[in-house]
Amino acid sequence: MQMKSLVLALAMGVVSFLSSGCGVYLTFTQPPPVDTAALERGSGWSRSAVVERVGIPKSSIVNPDGTREEMFEFYEGSSTGWKVGRGLFHLGTDILTVALWEIVATPSEFLIRGDKITAQATFDSSDRLTSFKVLGREVKPLEKIHKSQNGS
Repeated sequence: MQMKSLVLALAMGVVSFLSSGCGVYLTFTQPPPVDTAALERGSGWSRSAVVERVGIPKSSIVNPDGTREEMFEFYEGSSTGWKVGRGLFHLGTDILTVALWEIVATPSEFLIRGDKITAQATFDSSDRLTSFKVLGREVKPLEKIHKSQNGS
């Protein structure tokens, strides 16, 4: 009976060890914040600079005149200090709880990652930004709850 308990405990430990780190990974790989106001104000950004900031476009249409219209979906992101602090906290807590903290850490990172933003960019024939518009924001679930409770 004691051997069976030992094998079960060892198996649970291995599973916990292999499944740990998701919250830590999500935290450290979260993108930096995107200054959408700067993109909306500034024409002349190169397409590669826009893609570097907001990611690969969801769709891209090249018009016959050589101009391009692209749709982007991206998350707001977090500052480096905030990411490092959260990541180290998750890592330390994972170690102290033998990865049980992941039950809390992983879902919380999905909530913390920021609003999902949909934007449209137009580029001229030399791939220079001519317009950038934020079309919508998918508000975080916790923010929706907070706004509905406050009547906003």
